[in-house]
Amino acid sequence: MSHPVRATDAWFSQAQPSTEILVSVSAIVPDDGEHLESFVRATVAALDAYYVYYELLLIDNGSPLDVQWQIQGLQRTVANVRMVRLSRKYSKELALAAAFDHCIGDYVILIDPLIHPPEQIPRLVAAAATGCDSVMALSSSRRETILDRVVCGPVYRLVSSLLGFELRPNESTYRVFSRRLVNSIVRIRSKNRYLSYLNASVGLRQSIIWYESNLPERRLSSIRNMCRQLNTISNILVSNSAVPLRFAALMGVLASTGNLLYLVYILIVTLVKSRIAEGWLTLSLTSTTMFFFLFVILTVMAGYVARILDESKEQPLYFVESETNSSVSSTGQQRLNVIQERVSPTATGGANDR
Repeated sequence: MSHPVRATDAWFSQAQPSTEILVSVSAIVPDDGEHLESFVRATVAALDAYYVYYELLLIDNGSPLDVQWQIQGLQRTVANVRMVRLSRKYSKELALAAAFDHCIGDYVILIDPLIHPPEQIPRLVAAAATGCDSVMALSSSRRETILDRVVCGPVYRLVSSLLGFELRPNESTYRVFSRRLVNSIVRIRSKNRYLSYLNASVGLRQSIIWYESNLPERRLSSIRNMCRQLNTISNILVSNSAVPLRFAALMGVLASTGNLLYLVYILIVTLVKSRIAEGWLTLSLTSTTMFFFLFVILTVMAGYVARILDESKEQPLYFVESETNSSVSSTGQQRLNVIQERVSPTATGGANDR
């Protein structure tokens, strides 16, 4: 089992420009597109300052047409920007799957355009270059609520012990993945996808870095966030473990045993006593308990049957409507549009390995 550790600045010196690696940054396009242009230009500027070969891959997850036209306009003036437009709006996890499928870099960075500062990308890549296959960036402004500590934390620790690797609530999607970790994740074609589970289940070395950010962090209310976290961890457990099904089977065995013992009790009372009072209360209580166990078992089994139905459908995770690239190249003879450039031969498991 891989144990995540905290990366410190002592692990790596200040990030230096590199001509040896290809860096892919991927983001899901926000629906409004208000801050899209500033994000694209800031990200490309951060990449251009450190890397010769890079790309910015935008996943258009069914956004309005004016956002698509805005991206195409940026591609006429900003180099190394790719857009993959999905045929309709999919879940965030499937949009991330599309990002992994289409990124070609030696290192792949996932970023949220609204809350994650692109200036931290070189630090992430530098941390990954020390030998970590996954590095997560956390804002120092993040605060753990009481519900996180009292409810979500213990539930996540319990599920982690059942699955065999650590899952944490409120994980950030701002992280870098090595090519070999990306190649491992894209081989998993499960319909019920959760990035935190996929990342942890593959294993490999993981670390965390902290950064200062002035961008506002989007957080739900404490109760809504707790419900979202509990729903996520329960879906992860049901989708990837037979423990709930075995627990339901155990409840069925216990319920059947209790019913059998009750029948034995009735026989003994019948043999000992000459007159037996009507036990309507006991009978009602027993019937209620049996039906409770029965419907809990049926609920758990229905969840598994639904997932079996999803997995049995032989269809792609998503459909792509179109794919466009920047029509301009980076400045300088050696800094071509990365879409027309080869993948670095020094990469461990290049894009053709997928």
